[in-house]
Formats: sequence, C-alpha cells, structure tokens
Amino acid sequence: MIEPFVPASIVAPDDLTERDQWVLWRYVARKGGTTKVPYQTNGKLASSTDSGTWTSFEHVSGCFHRAGSCYSGIGFVFSSTDPFAGIDLDDCLDSLGKVKPWASSIVEQFADTYMEISPSGQGLKIWAHGKLPGNIASVRIGDGQIEMYDHGRYFAVTGRVFRGAPLEVEDHAADLLTLYEWLSGHGRNKGGGWLLQPLDGGRIPHGQQHSTLVSIAGTLRARRVCDEAIEACLQVINERQCERPGPRENISRIVHSSRKWGAA
Repeated sequence: MIEPFVPASIVAPDDLTERDQWVLWRYVARKGGTTKVPYQTNGKLASSTDSGTWTSFEHVSGCFHRAGSCYSGIGFVFSSTDPFAGIDLDDCLDSLGKVKPWASSIVEQFADTYMEISPSGQGLKIWAHGKLPGNIASVRIGDGQIEMYDHGRYFAVTGRVFRGAPLEVEDHAADLLTLYEWLSGHGRNKGGGWLLQPLDGGRIPHGQQHSTLVSIAGTLRARRVCDEAIEACLQVINERQCERPGPRENISRIVHSSRKWGAA
C-alpha cells in the first residue's frame, strides 16, 4: 500500500492556482497495482475531459485537508484552453534523490520552470508554457519512462519543489516541441538525441539555414502545431543553432508562408 503524502499545506505557482482546473485524487487498486483516480469535492468521480467536474485550488485544498485520509492528494487538470503542457518523468530519481543520467539533460533544459517531486518520491513533474501536437504516453527511456500532456489528463500535485525550482511556469514552447519530436521518433531513432538538433551536432551552415527552417516549419505545421509555437521553435533554432542567425522577421515570414503549404 502506497502511503499518501499529506503536507501541512500545498503551494503551487499562481499561474496554476488561479485557474479552476483542480481535482482530488485517491489511490485505487486495479489490475494488481494502483492507479490515481480523480474525484470531485462532492465525492463523485471527476473527469479530466469534463471541466464541470473541476474546481478552484482553494476549494480542493480545503476539502483535502478536512477529509483527512479519504483522499491521497490534489491534482491539476491540463486543458486545451490553457497555455500549459506537462512532462512526467517516471523513475528518474535514484535512491539518493539524484537525477538519473537518462533524464539529466531534460531536467537541465527545463530548470527555470516549475518542477516538483511526484507522490512516489521517485519521479518529477514539470510544467511549462507551450502546446503539443498531441499527448504522448509511456515512452520507455533507460529504466524509466516519459509522458507529455497538454490536455485531457491531470498531474497529481505535491508541492515538493525540486532543487529550489521557481514557483513560476516559464515559456518553453520550442523545448517542448523538440522533446516531443524526439519522443515521437524514439522508436525509429533510439539514442539519436534531440531530433531538431543538426544531425552532426554542429551548427546549421549558412547556406542551409533557410531550407532547414522551412522544413522544420512544414513538419510542425503537418502536426497541427499552432503558429505561435512554430515561430517560438524556429526563433530558438535560429538563435542557438544557425551559423549566421537571420533577422527575426524572416522567421515570421517562414511561418506565414507555411500556412499556404498546410492548406494545400
């Protein structure tokens, strides 16, 4: 039996607590294991796809602490109407609480946004501003696994901040898409690294910059990524990876042009 983590109080970023997207949850035995089932404050089941079953942070927190052992914790639901995406790194911490090698680069990349230790004490959950082409569930990496969601799922929230992470949710639109691309291609390109990086690990040569950015824009457009996320991704690649970064307005023109290709 997994013992619930019951803190004296749960603190979370204002970006999250100001939204009425909160539920209670309880460990329930299922198929030889346990799962986290969401509940409303009236004791009925909640749904991660029905906003009518969600409520405020204050209401959920108050109910959780009044109910004692009736519930195991509280959770935040990701919705298509909010700007958030979440990364769930399962079994990424060793017995000393250190990040395992397979997850270290991801943790470093998202170190400036809100990150907390999961209820099990063995994983991490990361919140960031940005949207995904779709949800990704249970991709095995090393001896752990990664999940990514931006709608239709919820994260159990513990308030156990990891390594003094800020109580702020930061913009990582480009990093989210890069990680999404890597996970999407993991079965075809195991160990290949972040798919939006140049294949040789170096900078994109000046003569190939435009065609490379156009190609990436087309790939993201095909995955139905929104204009804002495509532009954010291309701007980061332009600034960090291009041999001679071009003007920001060039990126905007590429994104605008990609609408025509997507429509075709």
